[in-house]
Order: sequence, then structure tokens, then C-alpha cells
Amino acid sequence: MKIGIMQSYFFPYISYFQLIDSVDTFIIYEYVSFRKKSWVTRNRILDKGKGEPVNINVQVIKQSSNKLIKDILLEKNIKWKKKNLDLIYFNYKKAKHFNEIYPFLEKLIKINEDSLHVYNSKIIIKLCEFLDIKTTIIFKNSITEDIEFDLQEDTKILKENKKSERILRLCNKYNATTYINPIGGTELYDKDYFAINNINLLFTKTGMFDYPQFNKNFIPYLSIIDLLMHVGVEKTKEMIKKYTLI
Repeated sequence: MKIGIMQSYFFPYISYFQLIDSVDTFIIYEYVSFRKKSWVTRNRILDKGKGEPVNINVQVIKQSSNKLIKDILLEKNIKWKKKNLDLIYFNYKKAKHFNEIYPFLEKLIKINEDSLHVYNSKIIIKLCEFLDIKTTIIFKNSITEDIEFDLQEDTKILKENKKSERILRLCNKYNATTYINPIGGTELYDKDYFAINNINLLFTKTGMFDYPQFNKNFIPYLSIIDLLMHVGVEKTKEMIKKYTLI
């Protein structure tokens, strides 16, 4: 049993979906501190005219780093949704797969939810269905709340080990033998620490790739929106499979 754990990013980059594809169960975790400048509330698409990244953003009420992601609410004024749709429309209306992709994205952005976590999670789940990713995705679960309570109460855990301990406890709760994290996690997690606790730690490494972007210089690390618009659903499915576990 392989599991992955991430926060609910807003229309994330391809590596997020490669992580989901690599595991049996994927947990979208909401019991962590909200950060104002993170991928939870923003992502990047391509500004066609300038040939450089431009942000799309989720607007939330009373941003505060003292709150957990689960407690963050969306701004009820939906002008921000229209702004995102306008940005996507005007920058991609001449993209090869615009007619295939835009109506689907429009439905996702217009999802009616108050919770930031639930809104992003539903978008991620719908994208996975669209891309035929069959992984079980859990975004609301009392198990995570219990684990956070236990971590706060357990004074024996060193502060620097809490992130790893959180994952180990989740693995135990779900009877997982392998935890998979994006390649950036190599700086956060120690394979030996996990091995001592009978968990195999692996990392997803995205294969090198590029794709046509309006015949301009390739801009990497953009939202899955950019990839879908330029190469379409079937090619995106193929590209999601281009990763290795290390």
C-alpha cells in the first residue's frame, strides 16, 4: 500500500498529478497552517502576449497564518472567479485544444463552495477523473484530526521530527508500507528515519519535457491548465506517466 500526502493546491503543476498517479491512496491534508503566499491560493498560467507567467488566484476571507487551511473561507464576491476565467480565455483562446478544455475548466472554477480546502480538493478530484487517474483520494477524514491532536499532546516528539512523525502515523493508520513524496522532499525527509519505522520512503522525479507554447520560448512549471490547453487530454495523460521513483 502506497500513500501520498499534500495540501490542496490550486490547479497544480503536472508533478502534483504524477504524485497522485504513483500511489494507491492520496490524502489532501488540511490540518496544517495556512500560508498567504503558497500554491494553495495561486498558480501560474502563460501570458500569451508577454510570453511570461501570470498568476491566477483564489480570493479568501481574512487571510491569516494563525489559521489552519481547513478554516480558511473563500471570498463570497465571485469577481475573482470571473477574473480567472477571463485570464484563461484571453490567453488561451487560440491554443490548439481550447475548445476541448475551456468549458471543463469553466465548470471547475465556478464550483460553489465556501471552504478553500474543499474547493481546491474538488477541482483536483475532477481533474483526476478527467485524466483517468484511478487513485483513491481522501480530503475529509477525522483520522487526520486525531493525529494532529495526538502530535500536540505528545511532548516526547522533537519539533524537527514532527513532520516525519505525522506521515508515519498516517501510514500506520492506512496500513501503508510506502510513502511517496515529490522530489523536493529529499531536503525534508530522511529515508533512514522512515526505514527504522518500517516505511519505505520514495520520491517522484518528473521526466524532462517541454511542449509547444504559441511558438515562444518554453516556460516550465506552469499550472496543469497550460499543459491541457496546448497538448490536450490524451497527450497530458501520457506525460503524467513520465516520472520515476527514486
